[in-house]
Amino acid sequence: MFVINPYSNYRYRALAFSGVRTFDGVATGGAKVCSVVACTGDTINTCGKRFAKYLTNSTGVFDELRISAEVPTPVIDSDVYAENTVYFPVSLDINIMPLKTEEYTYTATVLSNSTNVYVFDLNTKANELYAVGIWGREYTTDGEEVTPPLDDKDSSFMHKVSVTLLIISIIFMYFV
Repeated sequence: MFVINPYSNYRYRALAFSGVRTFDGVATGGAKVCSVVACTGDTINTCGKRFAKYLTNSTGVFDELRISAEVPTPVIDSDVYAENTVYFPVSLDINIMPLKTEEYTYTATVLSNSTNVYVFDLNTKANELYAVGIWGREYTTDGEEVTPPLDDKDSSFMHKVSVTLLIISIIFMYFV
């Protein structure tokens, strides 16, 4: 029987962010993220960190995983002849390497003149994942003030909402 040890097994959180972040204090830029990330503890500040010593079977196993982001359709900035927003699939395994392209599918669909949908699907059963998601760069908010972080009370509430939505999605997938 596999028992989860809270001091040596990763927990996963669904995370989302849309705002402005700092690039090491040198500049700021817009970012949009929808992801699942490994955490070493129960609070948001433990996410994206690794245990000091690697232990086999410390990561979760994902039989299926789909991340979908419905966002405004990028607009062409005529000054630079480029889109104001761009989205990419992102992933990181225990070796700090991205997944191989055959391990996932990434699609972009234009729903309307105002909405695009980006979908990241795992193609195979996956373990040893630290992070997976969709990362977007929003150029129109470059140079703005950094979006302040949520306090842990807010993130705890959002974690409960995320877990509830995840459970509802899983139930919906299996029974519909």
